[in-house]
Amino acid sequence: MNRKDFLQLFGLGATVLVASACLGGCGSSKSSDPVPGASGIDFTVDLTAASSAPLNDAAKGYLYSPTRDVIVAKTTAGTYVALQAPCPHQGTSVYFTQSQSRFVCPNHNAVFDITGTVLSGPSPRALKQYTVTQTGTSLRITG
Repeated sequence: MNRKDFLQLFGLGATVLVASACLGGCGSSKSSDPVPGASGIDFTVDLTAASSAPLNDAAKGYLYSPTRDVIVAKTTAGTYVALQAPCPHQGTSVYFTQSQSRFVCPNHNAVFDITGTVLSGPSPRALKQYTVTQTGTSLRITG
């Protein structure tokens, strides 16, 4: 093999290597894979407890579960909803804007309605919704 043949063969090999690396980067990466909602959720919120005060604060209107995998919010109608807290896009915790009845991801501005449906942004799917059962001053969140 002469030098010219070697360099052509080497260049072809390098081209294939670079192309495969570039094409591999076009696939999904772990950081953009959808973040699933938690399963096996079962906890109670005592609405009279000091830790529940943010739910009744008109400026806030929400709180996170102790493990931050669920966000519980009080709607302007006075009902409660519980949704997956990590945004399905990259896992940043969403927050609730009570005045607009919207959940917002501060990372890439994904917006979700009160049922978790995507209204805008890069989220690949809706937020998982959990069941909220109110008994007196107690909320039980399951799902």
